[in-house]
Parts: sequence; structure tokens; C-alpha cells
Amino acid sequence: MLITELLNQYRDLVTYVMKLSGCANINKSIRNNIIEIIFLFMVIPGRINFLQLGRFGRKSEQCYRQTFERDLDWMEFNLHISAHTFVKAKGGNRVGIAIDPSYISKAGKKTPHIGRFWSGCAGAVKHGLEVLGIGVVDADLHDCMMLRAVQTANEKGGDNDMTFFDWYAKVLTDYKTQLQRVTRNLVADSA
Repeated sequence: MLITELLNQYRDLVTYVMKLSGCANINKSIRNNIIEIIFLFMVIPGRINFLQLGRFGRKSEQCYRQTFERDLDWMEFNLHISAHTFVKAKGGNRVGIAIDPSYISKAGKKTPHIGRFWSGCAGAVKHGLEVLGIGVVDADLHDCMMLRAVQTANEKGGDNDMTFFDWYAKVLTDYKTQLQRVTRNLVADSA
């Protein structure tokens, strides 16, 4: 199968899911911009920013910036894509929600929520950022699809009494109704 055929299939899937996933409240031009941005994320090599989107896409850099300022429920969008993909691949019997915090190295002092977080690869606490990844795992297909990534607030940026585990629990509580539509099973690492 040619790469262009695969990209066209992906674009058709995104278009189909955009119509299903509560994106009806956004206008057609914004919906087309989002579809184009998702397509560009698949084909642009290397680092992707608004300048790169403007360079490779059909619209201006400012148009892509304004599109990102719109509200879109990405969790709902990704839930629809995962449901469509897993059903099409004949999975869905043994499904669970997986969470995993991931360390991102970042220098500087002005970035919001920068702090000291555990890096599993380094086996030490390091200066940088952390995101909590939430995904849906299908054990029968041996596959996982990312649903949401939420940046972890450090102790300076949020409630001082909240531990990291409290933060993770709060994030899961915020998305509880959407996640429980998929399954009530939660998988996390040994921490």
C-alpha cells in the first residue's frame, strides 16, 4: 500500500470522527484547519511549530495559531478514534485505561510548572517538566492509543498541600465520566 493511500485513509478517519465527536459546534473552516493540522503532523519531518505549519501547509502561520486558540475536546475526539480503530481491528474484549507520568527535560526558569520530577530513564530526580499520559490499552490487540496528556503542576504552581499522587487522582477525577464509558479498569506503574 502506498504512503499516500495510508495518509488519505487517516485523513478520512479524522474527518469521520470530527463529525461524530462533538465538533459540530465549530464551523467548517476551523474543522478543515484542524484536519489539515493533524495531517501536517503526520508528514512534517522534525520539529513542528506554527512557522513549520505555515511553511508546509496551505494557510498562513497566523491562521494555524488562531485555530489552536479554539476549544476542542481532544479527550472525546481521541476516544472516538480509539473506539473506531479498536472495533475495526476486532479488539475491545480486554481494555483498560493506562496512566504514566513522563519526564521532559527542559532548561530555563520562565516555563510554567517547571520543577524537579522523577526521570525513570535516569533513575533520579531532574529539573524539567512532567506530563501525565492517559491512554486506552487493548490487551488482545497489544495496542495502546493516547487519549490525553496533562502537564503536571509542580509544588510552586499549584496547591501546596497537593502531592503528585493527589494531582494524578485529580486529573483522573476530572475525566472520570469519559474514561468510565470505556472501562473501569485502570493500569499504572509500580509507583
